[in-house]
Amino acid sequence: MEKDKTPEVAKKTKEKIPGTSPIPEVKFHMWLEKDGGVFFGCGRYELLLKIEELGSLKLASENLGLSYRGAWGKIKRTEEIIGQKLIYKKNNKEGYMLTDFGRGLMTEFGEFYEDVFAYASKKSTKNLNRFFETVENQE
Repeated sequence: MEKDKTPEVAKKTKEKIPGTSPIPEVKFHMWLEKDGGVFFGCGRYELLLKIEELGSLKLASENLGLSYRGAWGKIKRTEEIIGQKLIYKKNNKEGYMLTDFGRGLMTEFGEFYEDVFAYASKKSTKNLNRFFETVENQE
């Protein structure tokens, strides 16, 4: 069975389009860039979400199908661009936890994504319904 690749943040905002017309769902991957590098996006959101849930970068990366090194690199690159730590290790026996900044960034990005997705869904539903109604009327 194929794994659902819909970002976690997008799953929260899934909305059915009313009516019986064969209107496609809106899907998109959103990220923010700064100075030519990924500042933050759905992938990093999901990674932080899993770190918070599982308390481990290793388990989070495995859960998302990423290498530990790749996940670590994404976190470090974002921390370099932002100039803030996203995760920290409480002690040598514990896994990683989100910093207050990391948790706040994750929360704000999630809300921002939901707002953009809701607007895109509403706008596309309106436009696609109008289009399909026009097509049906021409037949």
